[in-house]
Amino acid sequence: DGMGNLRVTKKGIRLEGISEFLLPLYVKEIHSRKDSPLVLQSDRNVTLNARNHMGQLTGQLTVGADAVEAQCKRFEVRASDGGKVLFSADEDEIVIGADRLKVTGTEGAVFGHSVETPHIRAEPSQDLKLESPTRSLVMEAPRGVQVSAAAGDLKATCRKELHLQSTEGEIFLNADTIRLGNLPIG
Repeated sequence: DGMGNLRVTKKGIRLEGISEFLLPLYVKEIHSRKDSPLVLQSDRNVTLNARNHMGQLTGQLTVGADAVEAQCKRFEVRASDGGKVLFSADEDEIVIGADRLKVTGTEGAVFGHSVETPHIRAEPSQDLKLESPTRSLVMEAPRGVQVSAAAGDLKATCRKELHLQSTEGEIFLNADTIRLGNLPIG
């Protein structure tokens, strides 16, 4: 019925305790006992390979001391119920499917190219700052851009010139008081 920690059962082979494999191990499924985790351990790294029917490598996951690397056509992270895709990556795009994307770094988020989003907001009681320290900041939309501060001030500052331009309409300033400071007296 087997040898040492290895037992042959109707469902396959049962391995009790810690065992060491010196050559490749080929199996269809590996399960741990219901009351304990499955541990794969290596002195260097643990690599899982997936191959097609011709033996060609189609996917690889390597857990090493410095990094976890996945090489495949598409990588997905799903919610715990297995339904919703929280993160996916392929050669063309990366999709983050969470209801909320939170960036906790002190420097914020840095984008090398354009960003498209229907909504940007800061955490409650935090300031929202859109900044381009060395280039220009452009916000465009075919049906208009709305910037509002429902409970506080809205501030736009620049080092050189501030242009408000409307090519086909008007510029409408609506407030209880409109002040223009430092105007030259003519």
